[in-house]
Amino acid sequence: MKKQAWIKTPLWLTVGLLACCLCSAWLAVHGFYISLCVALCLTAFVAYAIYRYILHSARAMAQFIWSVRYSEFLSSPAAHLNAPQILPEELLTEMQDAIEHYRSNLQKKESQLQYFQALANHIDMAVLVYAHDGQMEWINEAAKCLIHMEHPRTVNDLVSFHPNLPEKLRTLKAGDLSVWQIKEEEENVQLALSGMEFIIQGRKLLIAGMKNIHSALDSRETEAWQKLIRVLTHEIMNSITPIISLTELLTKYADSLEGDEETKTEMKQMLQTIGRRGNGLVRFMNSYREVSHLPQPILKLCNAEELLEGVVRLMQNEVNDLHLSVPAVALRVIADKEQIEQVLINLIRNARENEATQITLSAGITPGNHLFLRVTDNGTGIEPEVQERIFIPFFTTKPTGSGIGLTISRQIMHQHHGSIAVQSKTGEGSMFTLLFPVV
Repeated sequence: MKKQAWIKTPLWLTVGLLACCLCSAWLAVHGFYISLCVALCLTAFVAYAIYRYILHSARAMAQFIWSVRYSEFLSSPAAHLNAPQILPEELLTEMQDAIEHYRSNLQKKESQLQYFQALANHIDMAVLVYAHDGQMEWINEAAKCLIHMEHPRTVNDLVSFHPNLPEKLRTLKAGDLSVWQIKEEEENVQLALSGMEFIIQGRKLLIAGMKNIHSALDSRETEAWQKLIRVLTHEIMNSITPIISLTELLTKYADSLEGDEETKTEMKQMLQTIGRRGNGLVRFMNSYREVSHLPQPILKLCNAEELLEGVVRLMQNEVNDLHLSVPAVALRVIADKEQIEQVLINLIRNARENEATQITLSAGITPGNHLFLRVTDNGTGIEPEVQERIFIPFFTTKPTGSGIGLTISRQIMHQHHGSIAVQSKTGEGSMFTLLFPVV
């Protein structure tokens, strides 16, 4: 048919060669030597034509294979159909169709590869692909940002990020899921580590996914505390308000009750005590409403040094215990200035209550390009078992404390999509770090 028309040329050449050979043999047998010479020349010409056809076919096929192997489609034998060709046009057209089909499929697969690579680089989960021998195959952009490394060759290169990570990756199995807590930069990070295995071109590869779930857990915990506080404040306020009202009413009618003055006086005192404690409980619950009803921050670009200087001027006293330490380079942070000032004021007050005589406010940039503000003191420090609970609502180690200062500070940083962390040693002091997201 039409697509096999190129078969006619080798067929006719073969028939011609066979005819020339038979004719030469007949002429030789019957003694027509002059005609035999002509027939032999014609046979040689046809044989040479077949040789040229085979040679050009072999060259075209070699060039075709080379074009496919190295994706050099412009160098294919069918790239210039208008040029003089020994081979039939139909054969070149077949090659050109094959090349176009291959190029189309290749472009489609490359587009799909670029799409999935862009998708893998866009997700916020760190993805590492490596072989069972530890050879690293590929990592996405989130993984590069997490481990602060561009092109690790093996899992052993990740020891600079964490000493135990290479061993964890080597022992990771398909389907494993675990939560791993590490210290990164200025905060504690909780990583969800999961594993998956697949086979490609006969090779077994492992995919390790690492996602920082600290912010997600922090958000869920904050949300849970807010719901609990709302329920508690609502129920307690509904219960205590009638008690205060009845106490005030009974106090007014105490004088009209029967009995001696001493009994009336004692009754008034008891009612006043109930009212006073009830009002104190109302004020206590109103303070906790601040935690669950903090206004949304009004984010603006502000200078970190000016922010810290303003807090120092506001909180400086005659002891002169506040000091400022900022880098020479101007640092800018997107934040609600008033709310961040309130966090710093809370931290300074806590430091002074912990007998600190030297308090330093500083700012800087972490290796991961996070801006941080820090309050460091030389106070009594915080015991290790207490550090994990200081941000929990209602928790306080002070006899007259309400336990909401650090809770509100944490909530403010959460609304700024940042975090607050503490490092402390008993008897040596504490260091609170406010970590802001990358701009």
